[in-house]
Amino acid sequence: MTPTRFPLRFPAALLFFCLLSLAGWAQAPAPAPTAPAEQRLRVDRARSYVDVDVEATLDSFTGRLERYDAQIGVDAGGRIKTAVLQFEFSDLKTGKAERDARMLEWLGGGEPKGVFSLGVLALAPDGQGQANGRLTFHGTTERVEFPVLIVQRDGTYTITGRVTFDYRNWGLKALRFMGVRKVKPEVTVRFQFVGELPVAAAEE
Repeated sequence: MTPTRFPLRFPAALLFFCLLSLAGWAQAPAPAPTAPAEQRLRVDRARSYVDVDVEATLDSFTGRLERYDAQIGVDAGGRIKTAVLQFEFSDLKTGKAERDARMLEWLGGGEPKGVFSLGVLALAPDGQGQANGRLTFHGTTERVEFPVLIVQRDGTYTITGRVTFDYRNWGLKALRFMGVRKVKPEVTVRFQFVGELPVAAAEE
C-alpha cells in the first residue's frame, strides 16, 4: 500500500517575514567602535613633589612626602579626567625623626594612610582653574577645593597647585611638641606632578 503524501505548505506571509528579517540583518550598521580606554600619566618622581607647610609657635617646618601612588587619567582628547593620590603618613618626612614619630602618634599610631580623589576639574583655555575632591584620613572624609594650573607641552603634563585646610575638620586635636610648641590648625599642601602619556598613546 503506498503511503499518502501530503504536500508541504510554507505560508507566504511567514516566508516574506523571514526574507525581510534576513535583509534587515544584512543591512544593519556595524556596532560603533569602543571609545579608547583612559590613559594614565607616567609620573616623573624626580620632577614631582608633595610638600606640607606647617606653622608652629616656635618651629615652623615643611614635610615632604617621599613616597606616594599618583594615578592620573587622561581621556582621548588629552584632558585629565581622574586623579587619585594614595599615601602613608610614615612617608611624610620633616627632617627630624623625633618630630615625625610624634606626628604619627598624633594621628593615632600604627600605619595611618590618606587618599585624595579628584571630583571636578574646571579649566580655562590657559590651563588655570579650580579642582575639588575628597580627602580621607584619620577615618574622616571631607571635601576640599583649590586652584590648579595644568600646562601641557610636547606631550608632558605639569600639574601644580596648593590647598590649605584645617586638620580639626578631620577629627584631630591641636598638635603640640614638648608641651610647648603648638602647631596651627591650618596646614598648606603644595604639589607638582610632572608626567607623560605612554609612548604609544602619545603618538596617536
